[in-house]
Amino acid sequence: MKGSADIINTSEVVVKSCPERNPEDQEKDSDKRLWIKKMSGVAACLAHGFFIGPVPVLSRYVEDRGYTPYQILFLFDLLISLVALGITVYQRTNMLPNDWKQGAKLLFQGLTQFTSILCLYTSYRLIPPANAEVVWNAGMPVFVVALSCVFLEEIPTRVTVLGSMWCIAGVALLGYGSFVNMKSSADTADITFGIVLTITGAFIHSMQNVGAKGLLESTPRAKVVTYTYGISTVIAGIGAFITSSTWHLEPVPAAVLVLSCVSHALFVLFLYIALKLVEVNAVTALFQLSAFSAYSVQWAMLGFAPTVLDGLGLTCVLIGTFSIVIWEAFARWKEQKHMTLMRQLDFNAMQRNDNQ
Repeated sequence: MKGSADIINTSEVVVKSCPERNPEDQEKDSDKRLWIKKMSGVAACLAHGFFIGPVPVLSRYVEDRGYTPYQILFLFDLLISLVALGITVYQRTNMLPNDWKQGAKLLFQGLTQFTSILCLYTSYRLIPPANAEVVWNAGMPVFVVALSCVFLEEIPTRVTVLGSMWCIAGVALLGYGSFVNMKSSADTADITFGIVLTITGAFIHSMQNVGAKGLLESTPRAKVVTYTYGISTVIAGIGAFITSSTWHLEPVPAAVLVLSCVSHALFVLFLYIALKLVEVNAVTALFQLSAFSAYSVQWAMLGFAPTVLDGLGLTCVLIGTFSIVIWEAFARWKEQKHMTLMRQLDFNAMQRNDNQ
C-alpha cells in the first residue's frame, strides 16, 4: 500500500510540474498557424504564376521541331498523373467516386483540362506564345469571378476586383505592344483564330478552376489531380498516336521539352496548393505574374525586345498583383484580430459567471 501511495504522490508531482498553457497563448499559436497557412497560399499563387511563364515559349520551340500539341499535352499530363497516382497509392486513398455526382465532376475536370489546354497549345502556332498567354490571363479573372459568384457563391472583395482590373489592363498593354512589334508571316485570319482559341480555352479552364475549388472541399487533392490529368492523358495519348509522326528529338529540343515538363509540373503543384488555401479569385488574379517570366523567355529565345508598352503593362500587373497580396494579408490579419477579440470576450464572460 505504501508503494501505491508513493506512485500516486509521484504522479501528482508530475502533473503539478506540467503547468497548463494559458488560453491566450493557445489562441496566439492558433492565429499564428492560420496566418502561416494563408501566407503559404499566397506564396503558392506567386510560385505557380512564375513557373508557368516559360512553358508557352518552350512548348512553341518544341512544336517548331515537329511535335504536335497532342504530344506535348500527353507528356505534360502523363508526368503529373503518374506522380499523383503514386501519392494516392502511398496514402492508400480510395480512388472510387463516392457517388455518381462526384464521378461526373471528376470526369468534367478531365475533359475541361484536355480541351482548354489543347486550345491554348494550338494557338501557339498562330500567335506568339507569350501573346497567347497574355490573352489567356486577361480573360481568366473575368470568367472566374463570374463563375465563382454563380456556382461557389464566392463574392470577390473590391480590392480583388480592382487588382484584377489593373492586371487585365497590364496584360492588355503587353499584348498590344507585342502585336505592334510582332514579326510574323501569319495573316489576320490566323491571328484572329488564335485569339479566339485562346479566349475559348481560358473560359473552359475557368470552369475547371471553379469546379476544382468545389471538389477540393470534400475530395483529397491527389485524387482530384489523378482523375483530372489521367483522363486528359488518355485522350491526348489517343490524339498523339493518330496525328503525330515525329517522336525522336535532337538533344537540345529534348532538353527544352524536359525543362518545359518540369516547369509545368511545378506549376500544377503550386496551383492546387493555392486553390486549397486561397479564394479562387485571388489565385486567378495572382496568375498574372506569369507575364513577367513569359515575356522574358520570349525575348531571350525569340528576340522580341521589350517596348514602352511592355514596361507600362508590367507596371500595371505589378500594381494589381501586390495590391491583392497586401489586401489578402491585411484581411486575414483583421479577421484573426476579430476572432481573438471575440474569444477573449467570451472567456472573460465565462470567468465572471464562475466568480458569481
